[in-house]
Amino acid sequence: MLRDYEILYIVRPELDDEQLQQAVASVDRLIDNLGGAKQKTDIWGRRRLAYEVKHLREGQYVLTDFQIEPARVPEMEATLKISDTVFRHLIVRKPEIKRVATGATPEAHAAAAEGADGAVTAESAHESEPVEAVGAVTTEEEDET
Repeated sequence: MLRDYEILYIVRPELDDEQLQQAVASVDRLIDNLGGAKQKTDIWGRRRLAYEVKHLREGQYVLTDFQIEPARVPEMEATLKISDTVFRHLIVRKPEIKRVATGATPEAHAAAAEGADGAVTAESAHESEPVEAVGAVTTEEEDET
């Protein structure tokens, strides 16, 4: 089953626009060869790095959204590690988004905010009442000890 991922990678700064497009195309081909599907690519352009990496102080940033089977991600990372043009990358799995039909009842929205087992998710946690601390020591108990 395909999952949603995004990859942020940094390409060598000395590459011209044509070479940058070739580097982006090679990452896109890698995704295709691994059975994935590219959705969208944003080229952020040349930016200064927070710290020097492999004697480089800047790089060309590219962000790509894609879908791939989770078992293929390690193979993708191994291939990117030996790339000549991509010198840093980060692959992140995007969170699942639960969708509720438009015009749904408030109960349907509440059910979507809860997990399948009824556990409160991050989306619904802010709606719950504050919980008092259990086992808190009061001043009366401190005086008795």
